[in-house]
Amino acid sequence: MKKQRPPLVPCPHCGTRAIIRSSEQISPLVREADYRCDNIACGHTFVVELAIVRTIVPSACPRAGIHLPRGNPNLGPRRAPVPANDDTRSPANDPGPLTPAATDMSG
Repeated sequence: MKKQRPPLVPCPHCGTRAIIRSSEQISPLVREADYRCDNIACGHTFVVELAIVRTIVPSACPRAGIHLPRGNPNLGPRRAPVPANDDTRSPANDPGPLTPAATDMSG
């Protein structure tokens, strides 16, 4: 299994990346992490709260006592619907609609 990296969090003051120093599980759905700015001139230390907020795909082995709201499917990326019959090609020998001048045989 690939080792997970902690979330990249920039310092809210100078924008430099911050490095996680420690973390603590607060509840099954919340973890707090102490971050320190990597910019030695700034030196800001702050706490980040990482929370699980909703379910996208329900668990196959749910844990008793964990209740998460279902995610709204409308919040995901918007995709244009594709019709089941998407064969809308026009015949190769029809360049377009005929004009009255092209059909006039009196001339």
